[in-house]
Amino acid sequence: MNSERQKREEEIDRLVREAGFGKEPDVAFQEEVRKTASAILEKETRKIKKTERVRWPKRSLNPTTIGLWLLVLGAGVALSTPTVGAILIIGGISAIAWGTFLKSSKK
Repeated sequence: MNSERQKREEEIDRLVREAGFGKEPDVAFQEEVRKTASAILEKETRKIKKTERVRWPKRSLNPTTIGLWLLVLGAGVALSTPTVGAILIIGGISAIAWGTFLKSSKK
């Protein structure tokens, strides 16, 4: 955080020198310019952070994908509780069949 603030202050100092304010004897005015520029930079930084958030792409869940996951989950669960595993495997098979039927009926 200090490095960002230090970079901002150095940038502000450079801008003040380039603008010709460095020769002016009024230190209070220079400090006011520095504070204002710092506030503007912080505001812009916050605005950029809000607008540049990572957006994950939406993935549609089709019945075939859900069926495959249910099959894998059912196979894993079947080792400890066979009844629940069998129900998940049957649900996975039916979801795959449903997904396949929906694809063929849309064409």
